[in-house]
Amino acid sequence: MDSQFAALLRRHRAAAGLTQEELSEGSGVSVQAISTLERGTRRYPQLSTVDALAEALHLDADQTAALAAAASRRGKSEKPAPKPSLAASPRQLPFASGDFTGRVREMELLTNYLTTSKGVSVTAITGMGGIGKTTLAIHTAHQVADHFPDGQLYLDLRGFGIGPPLEPLDALTYLLEDLGETPPVDLATATARFRTALAGRRMALVLDNASDQDQVRPLLPGSGGCAVIVTSRRSMAGLGGRQFQLGEPPLEESIEMLRRISERPDAPEDECAEVVRQCGGLPLAIRMAGARLASRPTWPVAHLAERLADGRRRLDELQLDDSGVRATLVLSIEQLAGSDDPIDVQAVTMFALLGLSDSVDLTSALAAALSDSPEPEAVVVLERLVDVHLLATPGPGRYRLHDLVRVAARELADQMLSEQDKAAANTRWIRRVSAVVWKASEYAGHGVTRDGWLDKEWLIGAQDLVNQDDVLNWLDNERANLVGIVQQAAVDQPSLAVQLAVGLNVYYAVRRAWLEWLQVNEAVLRLVSGGPDRIAEGLVLHDLGAAHAELGQYEQAVAPLRRAVDTADASGDGNLQALCLSSLSHVLERTGRTTDGIPYAERAREIGLRLGIPPRAAWACLALGMLYLKTGMPKSARRHFDEAMELLVEPGLEKYRGMIAQNVGVAYREAGQYEVAGESLRESLKLYRTAGAAIPEAEVLNELGRLRLAEGRYDEAIAAQSEGLAIAGQYGDWLVEADIRKSLGEVHHARGHLPEARREWRIALSIHEQHDAHGAAALQQLLRGT
Repeated sequence: MDSQFAALLRRHRAAAGLTQEELSEGSGVSVQAISTLERGTRRYPQLSTVDALAEALHLDADQTAALAAAASRRGKSEKPAPKPSLAASPRQLPFASGDFTGRVREMELLTNYLTTSKGVSVTAITGMGGIGKTTLAIHTAHQVADHFPDGQLYLDLRGFGIGPPLEPLDALTYLLEDLGETPPVDLATATARFRTALAGRRMALVLDNASDQDQVRPLLPGSGGCAVIVTSRRSMAGLGGRQFQLGEPPLEESIEMLRRISERPDAPEDECAEVVRQCGGLPLAIRMAGARLASRPTWPVAHLAERLADGRRRLDELQLDDSGVRATLVLSIEQLAGSDDPIDVQAVTMFALLGLSDSVDLTSALAAALSDSPEPEAVVVLERLVDVHLLATPGPGRYRLHDLVRVAARELADQMLSEQDKAAANTRWIRRVSAVVWKASEYAGHGVTRDGWLDKEWLIGAQDLVNQDDVLNWLDNERANLVGIVQQAAVDQPSLAVQLAVGLNVYYAVRRAWLEWLQVNEAVLRLVSGGPDRIAEGLVLHDLGAAHAELGQYEQAVAPLRRAVDTADASGDGNLQALCLSSLSHVLERTGRTTDGIPYAERAREIGLRLGIPPRAAWACLALGMLYLKTGMPKSARRHFDEAMELLVEPGLEKYRGMIAQNVGVAYREAGQYEVAGESLRESLKLYRTAGAAIPEAEVLNELGRLRLAEGRYDEAIAAQSEGLAIAGQYGDWLVEADIRKSLGEVHHARGHLPEARREWRIALSIHEQHDAHGAAALQQLLRGT
């Protein structure tokens, strides 16, 4: 443990804001001697050395006597020192930086709490390293100093720094000496004496850089009108009092801070904003960036922004001498690594593993796969990283790395993990996602081609998800990351990327996440184009075209679907051929090229019949019927619609017949043939009810409502759609609920009931925005138009 003299000398030098070199120059004591004394290697300096140091540090008589006593082998000064008066008022707050900017709201809240609390007030300011905890604490303490006339104490508890944290007894020794008390040798007596010394006094204590609440608890006053401000990178919830988790300041405050420190009050706002963004809004990083600009007056702000954009050297740009963002973050990591708690040690490895992921939102499932540990154990380790503010938690079960912390995590991964370790961790995660994706596909039915292409081993790893809801909920939780996972895998693990993209069609169709479906297939298209696996290429091309079509981008869908047809022909997979031909014919129909679409639908029908796959032939017949209806050939259309229904007469196919009837009804409604449309939609409703398909039943009730709207039968429209809305609510299908509310709004609008229309559209828009579903833009346009 450090000698008492070493700790006192360091503390007085830090409070004076002097380097060892500056203290040497002022005292005449060599730098080497000062360094030896501060390390505790030399414990008992000569009195002349103590006096020289005290004079250079501008210590008062009491402080000089305490320093001399610490330097004496007998533990007391060699010359009599006057007994400090109990009325002495220590003023130990460090220098308050003149470039302090912002934090207006935080200062107001803290000041109000500290000055209005009855009895002892305890405020814990917590947050990640570099967020500005100490700066805020010191400025707040200066702000309220007049409210605490008996003085202010400041002590760095060294919770995160070089060397071990300050022991509570050592901390109390310093505090008691500063109060003119004789420190006892045991913690219990020291705590009691400290509380006695503070009783009846109004003092402010800043306990900076605490390691944990156990270190702080013995240092709290027992009664009286004192205020305590604790800063720490760990949670201090166990202390009671006010917990104040410090986050990033607003952009305008950050820009003002950068301008002030860089001495560029007129620096372009957009360039400053970009530097702040690259700094992740972290005050320490902004301070480093401002100092770099101040020392390089010829640099434009935009130049520094460009340098910071290179993630590989961002921390280098934000480092000055032995201080900076990297050094600050490393202290948190080293404190965990040096802990006796095995959870802390595991947290270091977990931190490095999290740096491997590009995902914005990190989940316990991801952490479990990366660390190859059970998910409940991974959660415990993740929460420890939250406790030391290396991770943020934006919501239950979700975690996030600050941009600069992510860079530090990647650097740690490079130091700790071999390339084989990194690859293995990423592979475990992608295989886990793939297993769940293909499990979702299995519940919905892969389809003939995908089922034949699937390797059953891909499903291994999702056995813990026992039903379809579990699978969909798991994917919903990871949805924000799925596109990024495929994109990253396309670089590192191409075969797994293709596996994922092809399997995601079912999940994205269920959630109607068409843009994301488009993005994952774009990410892997180059990996399959012209390759040996023509089925994979055909599926990716088909899904790419289908995603464009679902987004209403029919013209963009034509080219990939034409390529898909050619690739399917080359693969020899008849089902894939029929699938691609039917989809291409549908897209051509939607672009008005109905005549061009008929030969493709005819081929799809012929292949489906030849292969004995009734659903495939039925969908081709449906496409043909739509094409003939558009070309003014109603008899041919009716014949193919009837054939589609007749192909699905086997028991158990009622749901598929209902889908055909629903599409036929919509086609006739769009053609203005409302009576025939009604017959088909009612037949669809009957089939869905027979099959027990509740959500499709709600969808067809919505289509019936839209038909009644077209006929001007508003009450019947509202009745049908209200029934569908009740079913959607009962089964929790938010997408169908949003569709029906949009349609209900259209009925109210047609009746001239604008408030009711806007209400339904606003609810539907809220649902779309909450779930990031395609369709929000159309609702926004409806609301703007009313």
